[in-house]
Amino acid sequence: MPHILLPRVAMRWTPQGKRNGGQPRETWRRTVERELKNRGLTLQKASATAADRPMWRSLAVASSTQ
Repeated sequence: MPHILLPRVAMRWTPQGKRNGGQPRETWRRTVERELKNRGLTLQKASATAADRPMWRSLAVASSTQ
């Protein structure tokens, strides 16, 4: 996937600035990273695995049965 396509940009984007105090915000990226960690994957390793469609499909099916 070229580096300028939106899914790739969205995965690597980090917002600038400070947030107001209070409860820490749970972001989509943090949720994805936590779920990948539970499965023993990193974001980079998951990207490489997603390129191999049969492997990714087996991983997705295995995670949906848990």
